[in-house]
Amino acid sequence: MTIRTITVIGEGELKAKLQELLSKADFKVIMSDLSQDYAKQASEADLVLETVSEDITLKKEVFKKCDVKCHEQAILATTTAAPWITQLAKATGRPEKVVGLNFTKNPLDDKYLVQIVRGLQTSSDTVQASKEFLKQAGITAVELEETPGFILDRVIASVVNEAALMYAAKLATLEDIDKMTKVCVNWPMGPFEFADTLGVDRIVEILESLAQQLGPRYLPCFLLRKMVNAGWLGKKTGRGFYVYSQETT
Repeated sequence: MTIRTITVIGEGELKAKLQELLSKADFKVIMSDLSQDYAKQASEADLVLETVSEDITLKKEVFKKCDVKCHEQAILATTTAAPWITQLAKATGRPEKVVGLNFTKNPLDDKYLVQIVRGLQTSSDTVQASKEFLKQAGITAVELEETPGFILDRVIASVVNEAALMYAAKLATLEDIDKMTKVCVNWPMGPFEFADTLGVDRIVEILESLAQQLGPRYLPCFLLRKMVNAGWLGKKTGRGFYVYSQETT
């Protein structure tokens, strides 16, 4: 299947960015939101891409309505960072046509990478069509099976947690732990710099979700919890693992 017409449903920064990204490629793009008859606007789409808030009940409602109106070959995609693809697919009559397209922004520049997330019933044709669409849009993509945290959140949060445990045990300084990962692993930022950029509260949120679904090895260390309680969340509050001046926040 070739994707030519895309309907984007939702709100927020990602929706605006998708409009910008997709307008540069050879697609017909229809922008909609929950205040409009979005299902009707999705009726001619080859791909429906929802960017509504992280509320699974709301997402299911969007998928149900679009499923009724869309042609039978249309793909329904969610941008969620949660492992909800199979649940959303169950709300439709086309579970093989439901896929996750999680757009993740590189914090150092304006580039996006997409995690193509396959639910239990997502077909290979759906994944392939999604890959071709993203390639045409000039967006790098990776594939994975549906799992808590997907790839990026799981890796970054785990590394930050381990680094925080090392720092709390006074094994090394913040600066030296960050320096090791940047020099030896060639990361653009060290784990503490990543945590401050993404938000320490976001790291704790990811770890708690992983621990709930995958086991206690992902429980956030006490230092991270204390920092959240103190409001030391990183760049957005002016203090995290590092202290930031007004000019850098």
